[in-house]
Amino acid sequence: MELKRIYIELTNRCNLNCEMCFRHTWDTVEGDMDLELLKSIREQVKEFPALEEVFFGGIGEPTVYPHFKEAVELFEGYKLLMTSNGIMTEENAKILCEKFTEVYFSADQYHEDTQGVKDQLIKTFETISDYHKQTHSPTPKVGVAYVLTKSNSEALFDIMKMMRHYGFHRLSLSHLLPINEKDADDIFYNRYENPEGKAYLERIFTYRDIKINIPDMELKTERRCTFIDKGYIYIDTKGEVMSCYRLANSYDEYVFGDKKRVIKHSFGNIKEQSLKEIIEGKDYQSFWHTVYNNQYPSCIDCDLRGGCSLVEDTKYDCYFNTPSCADCLWVRNFVRCP
Repeated sequence: MELKRIYIELTNRCNLNCEMCFRHTWDTVEGDMDLELLKSIREQVKEFPALEEVFFGGIGEPTVYPHFKEAVELFEGYKLLMTSNGIMTEENAKILCEKFTEVYFSADQYHEDTQGVKDQLIKTFETISDYHKQTHSPTPKVGVAYVLTKSNSEALFDIMKMMRHYGFHRLSLSHLLPINEKDADDIFYNRYENPEGKAYLERIFTYRDIKINIPDMELKTERRCTFIDKGYIYIDTKGEVMSCYRLANSYDEYVFGDKKRVIKHSFGNIKEQSLKEIIEGKDYQSFWHTVYNNQYPSCIDCDLRGGCSLVEDTKYDCYFNTPSCADCLWVRNFVRCP
């Protein structure tokens, strides 16, 4: 595996409290990454000549990190990417304009605006749009990330009109990762035929000036993990190294109505081992080859699912792989990261 992108969770704190976020069922202690730890990561990534991108992401809002400016300066020279809710200071919006290659804004709360998001998000969009007009700079490339449900599907068309207004042409759609029974009833994807979902996509495709990354609407045979395939890794605020977003925290999820406990799985901590040692170690390499080569079961369409206790959590699967990715909604292209 060649490391191409590293996800760094600067903070797991957030300035919003979105209803659909799985923070509501996790057991993670909120906090920020120590600046010295971040500096250590900066030194350690020099061991990876193929590394091109540094992505400030995770479950928190990166711009609330108290050392956000220093973090950006530390990783200058790499392509900087970020996901954000758009609620930020004018200073941070300026940093975003001048230093980042690509930014995705979460617009899930835009249509309801229960937290006063809309006006603040528009203010950030205007700052970036004005920067593009004044400098003629192609960066930062701006995209919108949207979590699609039955109840919010129509609101997406207003968001796409808003994107056109500001000259933003990238849209990343993901389905909902349910964290409770209510959410489980609101999913727009299906285990079987989904004519309603397909008809919806046809309407979306009429926006030909927007590049849209879409999830699948119904279960398919193919399973691919973007993190594994593309050489991505994730480091949380404490220095724990994870394979992906899904296994970075412990929380509840519902897979086609069945409750599951996702258990955080760390392959090591960079305070105790180097990042290179962790990635090249036996545990991570074994996991990488298992997932890359699809050498794990498929729980979602297994005939024994209803009577199997292994699907209750991610400890291991019936091939004795650990952790289990056997019913991961990411590898099925239902849930997506920008």
